[in-house]
Amino acid sequence: MSSELLEFRPGCARPVRLRFELVTAVPSISSECLGWAATARYTRTVDDGAGILMLSAETGTRYYIRHRGDRLEFSEATAGDEPRTVLFAATTVVLERCLYAVMGDEIREDIGLPYLELPSSASEVAKSYQLSDMERGYRILHRIGHGPVAAAPDPQLSLVALVPLSHLLGLTVAAVKRTYLSEHGAPLLANGRYTDTGGETPAFD
Repeated sequence: MSSELLEFRPGCARPVRLRFELVTAVPSISSECLGWAATARYTRTVDDGAGILMLSAETGTRYYIRHRGDRLEFSEATAGDEPRTVLFAATTVVLERCLYAVMGDEIREDIGLPYLELPSSASEVAKSYQLSDMERGYRILHRIGHGPVAAAPDPQLSLVALVPLSHLLGLTVAAVKRTYLSEHGAPLLANGRYTDTGGETPAFD
């Protein structure tokens, strides 16, 4: 994307027209999160011109992370398909919690653990959060008293993305990793239900 700027210089009767390219920075993801993706056998590549970070697997699955205004877009594509938006995140911390979960599913499959079924009904959102109804094609996850933290499209898929995310934000990164390496999903789950006791938010502490 290009833009123009008019500059007034001494001795010039008319302004000088300057043309320049606007370059969007590639999102910065923590080394710990990228290491988790590498454990899931995903390779990181960047497109500096488009400002996109891509994680790709030999299976053809690809995940794209890019800035969209003041938000981060996380999208997914399988072999031969166009990317589908999974969610928009308000911060890198929020996006990384989603990425830990996605890669955690891959790691569980690699080491022979069963798929981790995470409850996703609207009534099971974590105590410190609330969900909006669908608004202009998106459902929004709000942190109570602080504002929106993520948004996702589709009436059903938005719940699948946002309800577990609200609980993952209540765990430290170490606890999220333990969850995906635990056969039954502890400490996130106990007997298949979330263990949200007080609406903690260590992701923001």
